[in-house]
Amino acid sequence: MGKRFFGMKFEFKTLFKKGPRPLVGIDIGSHTIKLVEFSGNEAQRMLRRIGRALVPRGAIVDGAVREPKALEETLKALIRNCQPRIRRVATSVSGYSVIIKRISVPYDDIKAIEENLIFEAENYVPFEIEEVYLDFNIIGNPKTQKGRPGSEIFLVAAKRQVVDAYSDIIQNAGLRPAVVDVDGFAIGNAFEGAMRKMDNNIVLIDLGASKSTFGILKGSMPLFTRDIAMGGAQLTQAIADATGMGISEAERIKIAGTKDPVLARDISQTIKEVVTGWGQEVKKAIEFFKSNSRPEEFPETIYMSGGSALIRGIGDIFEDITGLESRSFDPFKGMKKDVKIDKDYLHAVAPQFGVAAGLALRSEEL
Repeated sequence: MGKRFFGMKFEFKTLFKKGPRPLVGIDIGSHTIKLVEFSGNEAQRMLRRIGRALVPRGAIVDGAVREPKALEETLKALIRNCQPRIRRVATSVSGYSVIIKRISVPYDDIKAIEENLIFEAENYVPFEIEEVYLDFNIIGNPKTQKGRPGSEIFLVAAKRQVVDAYSDIIQNAGLRPAVVDVDGFAIGNAFEGAMRKMDNNIVLIDLGASKSTFGILKGSMPLFTRDIAMGGAQLTQAIADATGMGISEAERIKIAGTKDPVLARDISQTIKEVVTGWGQEVKKAIEFFKSNSRPEEFPETIYMSGGSALIRGIGDIFEDITGLESRSFDPFKGMKKDVKIDKDYLHAVAPQFGVAAGLALRSEEL
């Protein structure tokens, strides 16, 4: 199959596996770069380092790198500030350059799936096969349909150009890229690490700056994942349009608020309208999943992470629209923290680090 996606040689088969070598998680987003480092093992895990740095506007567009040098310098500054001990990195990609499909294949053996993955992928991937890295994960146990062997898998394809660009940024910043993941799976990994075991099916949404990652999990197994074009930048633009202020000022007021009661009322109404639209998009995604799934797979609760998960009242709006209980997701729940980490700061920013935490929980196969 040639060069593949995950691992130092981008071998996709390390996507869902956990080996003995720890990694630092670095989430390179369109708004911020976030870093998470853990120490200890699963039973005694401790959050050792956490940090974030603002990304220059336009440096990443739709998941594709536009200004690599600016991103490298931003990452270098973040590394100097955080001083992680681990130099091997897990990062992730998302956006229009990444395709994730839940498909059935007529093979019940991992080796057979590997050998035929390219041929199966040609039916689902809208890019030239030579332009992408491929990987898969078997969902549950192999199955038999109408007396024939087969398996249900997640097929993952990502454009080589995008994966290589992220890897180059990390390497040029003085670190070693070891694993490249997908945002949707990384956030699921963070949820499993923080919540340990969940008996009910859940919706997990990471509300980013330019897009949001939507997933449905059954226990620790992802059943469905997709990116939705909604995020904090959309909200900032809506505030700017409604008030006539510039983007920078709209961003500042979105975060810090305003003492002007009239302006506060107008902004509150704008936020409610945008978030209501988000809730409707989430409902559509849930209904689409339910139309192709069994009742025992239907989700019962929504967990939200990402910067926009901190918007006041967002959970209530999502509950009203979807009929599902909504909660904020803290990827560091119940975890020991290094004494140097400010507790108030961590409480304020924790939901923004879901992807980075999930990446830090990956480990490299030796």
